[in-house]
Formats: sequence, C-alpha cells, structure tokens
Amino acid sequence: MSAPRVLFVASVARHLLAFHLPFVRLLQDMGCEVHAACDPAGEGEELAAAGVKVWPLPIRRSPWRPENLWALGKLVRLMKGQGYRLVHVHTPVAACLGRVAARLAGVPAVLYTAHGFHFYRGAPLVNWLLYYPVEWWLARWTDGLFVMNREDHERALRLPVRGRVYLVPGVGVPLEDGPDPGARARELAALGVPPEAPVAIVAGELSPTKNVGQVLRAWRLVLDQLPHAWLLVVGEGSQRRRLERLARRLGLSSNVVFCGFRKDLRRLLHLTDVLVTASRREGLPRVVMEAMAAGRPVVATDVRGNRDLVSHGETGMLVAPGEAAAMGAALLTVLGDAGVRCRLGNRARERAQTLELCRAEQALEPIYRQFLGRQTC
Repeated sequence: MSAPRVLFVASVARHLLAFHLPFVRLLQDMGCEVHAACDPAGEGEELAAAGVKVWPLPIRRSPWRPENLWALGKLVRLMKGQGYRLVHVHTPVAACLGRVAARLAGVPAVLYTAHGFHFYRGAPLVNWLLYYPVEWWLARWTDGLFVMNREDHERALRLPVRGRVYLVPGVGVPLEDGPDPGARARELAALGVPPEAPVAIVAGELSPTKNVGQVLRAWRLVLDQLPHAWLLVVGEGSQRRRLERLARRLGLSSNVVFCGFRKDLRRLLHLTDVLVTASRREGLPRVVMEAMAAGRPVVATDVRGNRDLVSHGETGMLVAPGEAAAMGAALLTVLGDAGVRCRLGNRARERAQTLELCRAEQALEPIYRQFLGRQTC
C-alpha cells in the first residue's frame, strides 16, 4: 500500500521552511509522503532536501494578480493527478486558492492555518469588505481551521466552518541555551557592537505592517538617556532604504545596525537584552515566542497576538501602536535596570515553556491522524 500523500500550499517556500518544517517531518514520521506547492523563490532546494516534493507555483500575495488564476488551474490539475489524502493551506491568497482547488479536485480533507486574519478589531474597512466574505464562504470547505490567538478564535467560532476550529499554541519554539559570555562578546564585536553595551533587537519583514519606524523614533528617546545603547534591525523588505534614511535623519546611525536577513535569529536573540516590536497586527508572532524562549523580555505594541504572549509588567511591556514616546519609556525601563530585565526575562522563559515545539507537535499529531483516515469529502 502506497504512503498517503499530503500537500502543503503556501505563497513561498520560505514560509514553509520558517514555520512548518517540524510538521512536515512529523507527517513523514507518520509514514506520509509530503509535497509542497509554492513559489520556490530560491528556497525550493532546501525544502526538497528535507524530503519534500516541490511543485513550483506562481502564487502572488496580491489577490488581484492574474498569475493567481493560472496557479488555481495548475493546483486543480495537481490535486487530481496526485490523489492527496490531505491538503494543508497557509498564507491568505494561497489558502484561498488551495481550498477552492481542493473543492474542485475532491480532496477528502482540507486544513487551514490562519496566521492572523486580515479582518481584525481595528482593521481597515477594506479588509473587512474583501477578506471577511471570502473567509466566510471558504469556511464551508474547511475541515480544520487552526487559529493562534484569542481574538481570531472568537471570530472563527462564528464562521460556518465545515469541520472544527482549533486554538493552537502557534508553530512552537525550541527552548535552547544561549552562547557562553565569551562567545557573546565576540559575536557582538563582529557586528560592531561594544560587548558591554545594552542591546535591543527588532526582527521581521521591513514592511508597513511591522512599523519599524516607530521603533527608530523610540530609539531616539532611548539614546538621549542611554547614549551607549545599541539596536539591531534584523530583516529585509520594501521599507529598508526608507528606514535607513530615517535612522540617519534621527541621528541614530552610530547606534543602529541593519543586519539584513539572518538565518541565525534565535542565536542573535541570545546576544541581546530585549526584543522590541511595533507591529500594527499579528497572529501569534514567532519572534516574540523565540525571544521569550531565550529568556528575553519583550517590549511590544498592544495588539492581537502580542497581548496573547506578553503580560504587561510580568514578561515584558505593552504600549499602544504608534506611541513612540511610550515605547521609548518602556525600553528605558528595561534596558536601564538589570534587575527588571532579569525578572521579566525569567518570567518570559517560564511562559515560553507552554509554547514549546513539542507541545505544538503533540497538538497537531492527533488532528492529522484523524483527517488522514478520512476517505471521502
């Protein structure tokens, strides 16, 4: 008897590598043959090296791109030809195309992981007009809807989901020890950062949603009182040049390092003293979980996802989106007092134990087994 085939659908291979590789391996350990339909975008070979059959698919993040109609047709043909027992879709446009294709191809079971609905409390009206009706319709073709925060869970329970809604602990994070003090000093020096300096880090796509400009404006206030503090900006994106210009205009160039995209983010978190994030919206941010697993306090905007992880005054500090002054004050509280950093960091590490990767795997394994046993729509 041949191994049951499972298809992951996402916009780009990098998403699957960053967030879902442990679950790919879980399915492989369960005896499944795992395929992926996505834009390889330079990462397809790494995904293939993990034993995944990669089907190149030109999915575009904008729902208006004509390439997506061609991708839908290719997905239908792929699903009909490969006889998948289960399809697991990710990222908004890919999840839409994947569920429509699965319906047309007669796939027995379809799962969707919502990494943060685009319709949320305070979202622009256009998001509600565009994304909510589409999700309401596609929910009827969704056997398992995974959500990661309380607000999305409450909203998902009101959708006409064909199967069940599951509140899951994100994609999980490993609990790892950091480098020894000597290694920390060497690695900071390699970045041009004095080893004794207090160091903050902001990490993620440099896009309007991540709102790194607020972090830079807050950092100007930090340097006014802690002129020896440093900020690492990790990530790439459409706003990098604009942010670099803003840093120069604010006089931050001597104390801010733009590190670009890094595959060793978890190690960098161990080198720093606090993670800061100014996101305007989140699902359940992996980088916040990784910082907490490293025993680092978090200064974050008080938005969905962040507030599910960060308890104000216990594991970090929450500030209103757009409030650079409040963010600067919170950073000064954490960076200026080693005792506060230690207390918040220890509590953050304790909280991260509930978010371990093994817990996420344990949550998904019985769900996968249930749907892999389904034979018909």
